[in-house]
Amino acid sequence: MNGLILSGGESKRAGTDKGLKTLNGKTWVEIMREKLLCLGLDVKVSINLSQLEAYKNVIAKENLIIDHISIPGPLRGILTAHIHFPKNNWLVLACDQIDMKSETIKKLIDGFNKRRDFDFYVYKNEKRYQPFCGIYTAIGLEKLLKTYRIKHDENYSMQHVFDSSNTFSLATGESDTSFNNYNK
Repeated sequence: MNGLILSGGESKRAGTDKGLKTLNGKTWVEIMREKLLCLGLDVKVSINLSQLEAYKNVIAKENLIIDHISIPGPLRGILTAHIHFPKNNWLVLACDQIDMKSETIKKLIDGFNKRRDFDFYVYKNEKRYQPFCGIYTAIGLEKLLKTYRIKHDENYSMQHVFDSSNTFSLATGESDTSFNNYNK
């Protein structure tokens, strides 16, 4: 399993590149990368081409994956990573999940290690799946890639992906701040 930090969004709601915001002298993308490096994962960061110059000053260029497919939303970065490394399973976090706890990540990895028969492993609250922190298997991503290459009018929402796939979900704890939203 490898780690993938999604940082290629347009940050329209935040008004600035969230991955490059800082906390205690580190960028958010560095904070998130360290969370996965501490688990022994090789970590890549998904960005769009317009971010390359800024991000290569923070993350080594060989650890950056530039989105290059036309699928909208976060699937663009995830499927681009899959195309570059088609045999990898990915533990995916968003660059703005700075409150993500290592226990939350480890619990998902434990679910994956105990039940290897699902395509995706994510948390779910009472209403919605939480796509990040999520494990996206190489098999599941290959199925998605084939579907989206055939059906160009497909629904690209993460909720649709999980509803229409073989998805393992864990309940989010009501007091778990790991999924705090920093889109403001």
